[in-house]
Amino acid sequence: MSYKILTINREFESAGSEIAQAVADRLNLPYYDRFLISSVVDEHGIKESSAVAADEKLASRFEYSRAQAAHYYTASMQALPTNAQLAYAQFDLIRKVADEGPCLIVGRCGSHILRKEGKDVVSVYIHASQEQRIRRAMDSLSLSEKEAAKVVKQTDKARNAYHKNYTGYEWSDPNQYNMVLNTDLVPFDTCVDLICALYQAHAAE
Repeated sequence: MSYKILTINREFESAGSEIAQAVADRLNLPYYDRFLISSVVDEHGIKESSAVAADEKLASRFEYSRAQAAHYYTASMQALPTNAQLAYAQFDLIRKVADEGPCLIVGRCGSHILRKEGKDVVSVYIHASQEQRIRRAMDSLSLSEKEAAKVVKQTDKARNAYHKNYTGYEWSDPNQYNMVLNTDLVPFDTCVDLICALYQAHAAE
């Protein structure tokens, strides 16, 4: 029996993670987000603090050039920067959980990784205006407007670089997704309704 995997990419402080969790709850789908960090930490012995700091980020060019040389001579993943170790371990875990049945995977190039594996994927991108995301970051992280703007900008840059590096595509390219939602304009509950309807329509095909 065929089944669908739902993947959701989200801009920082766009309410994307909260929407994804609500969708998973309604559809009764296993939900993979922070689990993709904790499981890799347990399995590969990466420090949790290092893994959280490296999640969906690239290593510096210097770290990569040094690590690539070490990796060439040792053929060991441990020679790679924590960022790359975490990414490749998460990609393996994404393939594993997708093999187990329908699920919802947040971020981490899930749709690209699984489509390359021939999986049936429904993908969604959630975004919002920078102004709204700065306001949300100010509230959720207790930051000043200047501090929040810096965090939003840095997180966007890191996630886009990560996605571009591992997939070759721009993170925000709408052509990669079945649906793109702007949470400035579409209420939270409506976003959940639309994503569930999209998934159920595809699952019924």
